[in-house]
Amino acid sequence: MYVDGAKTIITGSGIAVALLASSVFSQRTTVAGLVVFSAKVAVVCLISSVCLSLIVILALMRGHERAKSRHIEKLRQAGKLTPGTAITEGQLNNAELLFILVPSALGLSCFLVGFVFLGRIVFHF
Repeated sequence: MYVDGAKTIITGSGIAVALLASSVFSQRTTVAGLVVFSAKVAVVCLISSVCLSLIVILALMRGHERAKSRHIEKLRQAGKLTPGTAITEGQLNNAELLFILVPSALGLSCFLVGFVFLGRIVFHF
């Protein structure tokens, strides 16, 4: 579920950057400095959100695998692991959780700031 959210941010950011880039190349008129600044900030924020979302996806997958592995090992040591037991859970440690939450917060913040600056461009046309 969280990976799907990160994929949605990547898709939305990619579409927004592509639309912004195509509109910049299609215009032959000069635009105000504020619009240029807003466009640059929007592109940097949206591309940053794409990169951070990719890091989040990798961190989620790696954290899930490590937590699952630790849980299996704990069950094995306790003698409670039986053949055919489906293990789909585990507990993240603090470092893994932090490595997921920090890029998530930064990526979501960049995504929102990027779209706010895109909205700001519209008011200056």
